[in-house]
Amino acid sequence: MVHPIRSALRFLFFAAVLSYPASAFAQSLFVGAAGTPQAAITLTGVSTVLQLGYVANKDGNATFATFAWSAAPCPAAVKIKFFRPSSAVPGGSFLFVDQRGPFDVTTTLQTVRLDPPVAIRSGDVIAITNLTACGAPMMAGALPGGLPSAGAFFTVSGDVITNVPSAGSPSVGPSIILFATDDNMNLLNNRFRMTLVATNPRTGAIAQGSPVQLINAAGYFSLPDFTGDRFYPEVMVKMVDASATPSLGGTFWVFHSPLTDVQYTLTVTDTVKNVTRTYRNAASTPGQLCGGVDTSAFTP
Repeated sequence: MVHPIRSALRFLFFAAVLSYPASAFAQSLFVGAAGTPQAAITLTGVSTVLQLGYVANKDGNATFATFAWSAAPCPAAVKIKFFRPSSAVPGGSFLFVDQRGPFDVTTTLQTVRLDPPVAIRSGDVIAITNLTACGAPMMAGALPGGLPSAGAFFTVSGDVITNVPSAGSPSVGPSIILFATDDNMNLLNNRFRMTLVATNPRTGAIAQGSPVQLINAAGYFSLPDFTGDRFYPEVMVKMVDASATPSLGGTFWVFHSPLTDVQYTLTVTDTVKNVTRTYRNAASTPGQLCGGVDTSAFTP
């Protein structure tokens, strides 16, 4: 059972994270757009909506997808797809890459696991298909601080699994709330890669952590397989670059802190020196709910 104190924190992190533009997640794989749910797209019949405004920021494996939907529950209502822009065809087109689903919609903001992960490239776009008449993708309202939410989306008829010609004009307006991420958190200019695996001590169930990177040096992992909530923070992580400060040891520091009693293993890899360290938070760990710090594992 995940930590029960949710309501105030959940609202705080929901508002903070969904208000970030895609660039806030730039260190990890991110394709699509977040935002604050505003209004549903009007669709006629089964349709596939390509989110063109924000493309994949890097090559990688998409592990989780999050979308906003106008109604719930909607059984077997959604597929998640990926397309690759191509100029090889006259007039251009979007090459079909892969898809996952159908997924049941159980809540109006939902994260689903893409199993197996989908290999995508920088520049790929994400799409969503409504398979039933129950609900539709939600558009984003204006973001706080004057940040733009406008972006193009392109709608085609049907549950398409073929290449899509880019004929016609895409709709330009608020972006649809739809994005995918991987399960890596990449800190300190991508030098350090973090992953997290959690175990529910009451059921033995295992879940992969879903990263939400807040800044270059910090973020948190959620556990949507346990909670159904892509943005609910379960384990906070931070790194400090003290490599140029001999009085602080001249090393890189790792901090991790649980916001749950669920047990986890955090794996941190220095991709420059190919050094990996693991940090565990089990029932047998002294001060289990206090987390830990390592100031000597990683050197310049």
